[in-house]
Amino acid sequence: MAIFGRNKRGEYEDDAYEFEKDLTPDAPVSEITGKRTVEQYLHHLLTMTQSLRPFGVGLLDVTDLTLCESLNSDLDLPLYTAALCDGWAVRASNLVGASQNHPIALPVVDVAVAGRIPDPLSSGTTVKVFYGGPVPEGADAVVPATDVTQIAGSEKLPEGIRFTAEAAFNQFLYPRGNRIAENQPLLPEGTVLNPRMVAMLAEVGHDKVLARPRPRVVVATIGSGLVEPGMPLTQLNQLYDSTTALIAACARNDLAQVFPIGILRDDVAILKSVLAEQLIRADLLLVVAAANENLISALSQLGSIDLANIAMWPNGPRLFATIGSGQTPVLVLPEGAIQSYISYQVFARPLLRQLAGVDPMPPKLMVDAICRRTFGSDQENTQFVLALYADGQVEALDLPPDAGGLELAKANAMVVVEPGQQIEAGSQLACWLLDG
Repeated sequence: MAIFGRNKRGEYEDDAYEFEKDLTPDAPVSEITGKRTVEQYLHHLLTMTQSLRPFGVGLLDVTDLTLCESLNSDLDLPLYTAALCDGWAVRASNLVGASQNHPIALPVVDVAVAGRIPDPLSSGTTVKVFYGGPVPEGADAVVPATDVTQIAGSEKLPEGIRFTAEAAFNQFLYPRGNRIAENQPLLPEGTVLNPRMVAMLAEVGHDKVLARPRPRVVVATIGSGLVEPGMPLTQLNQLYDSTTALIAACARNDLAQVFPIGILRDDVAILKSVLAEQLIRADLLLVVAAANENLISALSQLGSIDLANIAMWPNGPRLFATIGSGQTPVLVLPEGAIQSYISYQVFARPLLRQLAGVDPMPPKLMVDAICRRTFGSDQENTQFVLALYADGQVEALDLPPDAGGLELAKANAMVVVEPGQQIEAGSQLACWLLDG
């Protein structure tokens, strides 16, 4: 199914990045619509979210970012033609016909030293070279020192070398640009950079590249009776907030820069103030909350909202907004660790990837498995069922009414069940491995 040629430093301006769109901030508030399919809703979210503007990023910070230009080499490697043995640099044409019976003598005009390219080699002369050292321009072969005889110089004749064999073109030479030549393509636009590519770019002289930054994600939870982990529970109706840590961990795992702000009071004025303050550092806000009147009112005062029912479990009204002058997207995830986690995987993760400029819907790690017991059969909704996969078998988890992080930690797979579909025990199905 559908679910399933830059130069040097200073060329780029390190402008603050923003969304490449101009949505109307005063768009009317949407009324709740009829049910949308999962695919329809995800498509809508992606059309409302654009990739971040690229800018020049230093090599130390580009790993896992998306390249927004095609890059070529700035130089030749190696920088010079090198000798592959100690010997004598010559023009092969000068030794045509050389043999034991007809040796050819060439005068020595220079000795190559490390760090300096010798003067160009004149026809009919030779230069002493060393393994790994530079070879003069004009030389197209090196004759090993063991294959020649050195002739002492005199007042009339300079020091020379007697060659008793012909030389093959390019013998014992490691040509300039043999590894890569100047202007040769390195990486195409759209490449997701890894540390090995960073080493390559540094080796050919690039100090920064045009790339999309890591999305900055603000994570918050709204709810009464929630307590920050580490603080004492003082009332029987209190619970520790697991969703802020959960969604922040998910976003970090997807390479976002994450700013968790914890638990917010369910108050219109407070919500409006806190969310507006976060816009200075947010490319996306993920809020775990019920889509209630207070949150709807706060978001509608900051921008435009979309409220919809989705034909899926977890069900309930889904709230999305674009707020502030930059039309920053706000995705509201349903309350509860399991519900928010599933909604993150189905909706928030594609949004994050779109912001980063990579494929929002990459192939999932799917495996075929045998179902251990019957489950499914919701006539109206697509179900995302947490499951445990092991040894080619998969079993849907039994979830109590108050299921949360304890049950979520036991799952390592998810099964997508279409409306009206029932998965029979013993049947084969495809399951989505969550840690792939």
